[in-house]
Amino acid sequence: MWRRIYIVMAKEMVDNARDRRSLLVAMIYPLLGPLLLGLMITMVTRVVEVDQSQNIRLAVQGAAHGPALVAYLEKRGVTVVAAPAHPEEAVKSGKVKAVLAIPREFAVKFAAGQTAPISVIANSSRLPGLIALNRLAIVLGDFNRDVWSRRLASRGVDFRVLRPLDIKTVNVTAGINAAEILLFMVPPLIIFNVFMGGVYLSIDTTSGERERGSLEPLLINPIERWALMVGKYLAALAFTAVAVAVQIAAFKVMFDLAGGSGSTFNHSMGALDMLAMAIIALPLMMLAVGVQFIIATVTRSFKEAQTYLGLLPLLPALPGLVLVFSPIEAEGWMMAIPTFNQTLLLGQIVRGEAVSG
Repeated sequence: MWRRIYIVMAKEMVDNARDRRSLLVAMIYPLLGPLLLGLMITMVTRVVEVDQSQNIRLAVQGAAHGPALVAYLEKRGVTVVAAPAHPEEAVKSGKVKAVLAIPREFAVKFAAGQTAPISVIANSSRLPGLIALNRLAIVLGDFNRDVWSRRLASRGVDFRVLRPLDIKTVNVTAGINAAEILLFMVPPLIIFNVFMGGVYLSIDTTSGERERGSLEPLLINPIERWALMVGKYLAALAFTAVAVAVQIAAFKVMFDLAGGSGSTFNHSMGALDMLAMAIIALPLMMLAVGVQFIIATVTRSFKEAQTYLGLLPLLPALPGLVLVFSPIEAEGWMMAIPTFNQTLLLGQIVRGEAVSG
């Protein structure tokens, strides 16, 4: 019996290995997710690295009205340049990251010890603009505290008694930059691939053979129908496993390339991590292929099955997409939810977190 199952499995695998669509889905399609994620990580890392390694280049409008502020900025390593004629349009178009506008009344009010107004023009919808805005806010905040403390000291007041908290920030994610937030995208990409790896083989060996009229001659062979379906199932499972293995290996290569020398992105996957991801995805692969066979069997045509199975990956991948923007901490009861538990476990492994047995 197992020999006959193996024959069916080998026959389906050979037939679909000759089909370009099956090879495309199993070998090339899994590379798209890691390639896209790698490009995003490289772009984000490049922006973060440039802003952290170089001094701030700040366009200042009305620098003559605030010489003390300009001097302080230059002392902190800020390169002050002249602002464009239309600062808001220049920031909006991305020509400059941010503009500091100092009005005429700044000098008079600052000299009189009053609150002097300034304006910061920035575009927080762009990552370079957001980073520049945050760094500028830190520098201006330090200037504000410095002037405030000197004004209090001139009046005989110790400014430290007016500061109830001495705040120190301890970053527990040392060595991790903003680009590693994109690691939350890995689990939904893997789950989406699980439900796509063997989809064409599942359709072709059921509704496809029924349309071609080759299913009836196949059923008259001396093999039980359940054994015939097991052989087809194992062939589709093998194609799905190949697709998942290719994608996990692609993620490994992508992490190594994105975390090359001189990069602030510091993440890698070891052999045990890759093996753990494959083991966690295995039950989901078995479920995915089973659902694909059920849908492809009950549908009336190849196109109908293709339509339904094209929408199928969206449902299990949706929780993972939500967790990209709203991550949660995994709990024991969540492990009872199919596909959601794989999303959480894959996320823990790819981010290097400890996974509870």
